Amino acid sequence: MDQNQRTKSSLIKENNFFLPNFCAVKSVFILSIGAQLIAFMLILATGDILSESWDELGLLSVYVQWIALASAGVLCMSRHWLAKLSLPFAAIAAYLLIVLTTGIIAACAQYLLLKVNYQWGSTPETIGQFVTRCVSISAILALVALRYFYIQQQWKQRIELESQARVEALQSRIRPHFLFNSMNIIASLIQANPLKAEQAVEDLSEIFRATLRDTGSMVPLSEEWVLCRNYLRIEGLRLGDRLTIDADLTAVPEDAAIPMLTLQPLMENAIYHGIQALESGGTIRVEGTMLENMICIRLSNPVPPPSQRRASQGNQIAMANIGHRLNLLFGSHAKLKVNAMPQEYEVTLIFPYLKSGV
Repeated sequence: MDQNQRTKSSLIKENNFFLPNFCAVKSVFILSIGAQLIAFMLILATGDILSESWDELGLLSVYVQWIALASAGVLCMSRHWLAKLSLPFAAIAAYLLIVLTTGIIAACAQYLLLKVNYQWGSTPETIGQFVTRCVSISAILALVALRYFYIQQQWKQRIELESQARVEALQSRIRPHFLFNSMNIIASLIQANPLKAEQAVEDLSEIFRATLRDTGSMVPLSEEWVLCRNYLRIEGLRLGDRLTIDADLTAVPEDAAIPMLTLQPLMENAIYHGIQALESGGTIRVEGTMLENMICIRLSNPVPPPSQRRASQGNQIAMANIGHRLNLLFGSHAKLKVNAMPQEYEVTLIFPYLKSGV
C-alpha cells in the first residue's frame, strides 16, 4: 500500500512539473516549429540576401533542429528524475542539460564541417570558438524558455486551483429548500407509499454521493444523466404534473466524457428559475446531437415574463462554473451558449467527443 501511495505521489508530482512533456508528439511538433523560426531569425540576422542564402538556411535549419530535438529527447528521458528534485535544482539541471547537449552537437557539427572543408560564415572558426558561440546563444534561449515554462505552469496551476474552488463551491451549494422539501416528501411518503419513499431516499443519497466525489472527475454521459434523473424524480414528487421532461440523448454516445455535475446544475436552474416560478409549470426539453466529432446538448425550459423573474446570483455562478470547467478541460473546442428569450431560456453545451476513461 505504501509503495502504491509513493507511486501515485510520484505521478502527481511529475504531472505538475513545470516543464512540458517532451515525450508527447504535440510538444515535439511545437518545439520543431519554434526551432525553424529561430533558424529563419538567425539567417536574417546575418544581413545576407535570403534568395542567395538557401544553402546556409537549409544547413542551419538541420543544425538547429538537431539541437532542439536532441534537447527534447534528453529532457524526455530525464523528466522522471527531474520531477523528483526541488524546483530550483530541477530548473538548473534542465538548463545545464540543454547547454551540454548544445555543446556536444556543436562540437560534432563543426568537426564534420572541418573534415569536409566547409566554412561556416565569412570568418573561419575553430571548434572551440564555434562551440562557445553556439552555447552562448543556447544558454540565452534556454533561460528564456525555462522562464516561460515556469510562468505558464504557475498560471495553469492558479487556473486549476481556481476551477477546483469553484467546483467545490458548486458541489456544496445544495439549496436548503431542496433538502428540506426532500426530507418532508420522504416523511409524508413513508406510510402512504413506502416504495416511493425508499426510491426518494436512494435518489437523494446518490446526489449527495456525487457532491463528495473528486472535483476533477470526468464521467460518462450516461452516469451524469442518471444523476439528473435522480434529481428530477425527487423534484417530480414535489411538483407533480407541473414538471414534464422531454429528453432525447440517443444520438449522443453514452460513453462520452463530461465533467461531473454539468447537467444536474442546469436542471436545477431550469426548475428553480423556470418551472417552479410558473403556476402551470412546464416542460424541460433536453436534446443531444452529434456533428462530426462534436457533441451538442441543448436544454430549454419556459420562464416567467422578465418583469416576474427573480434576481438570483446562483444561476450566474452555476453557468460560470460550468463554462470555466469546460474551457479548462476541452480548451477553445468547448462552448457554453445561453439564449435568454422572453418566454424561454435555452442553454447549449458544445464539446469534443472523448471516450470516458481514455
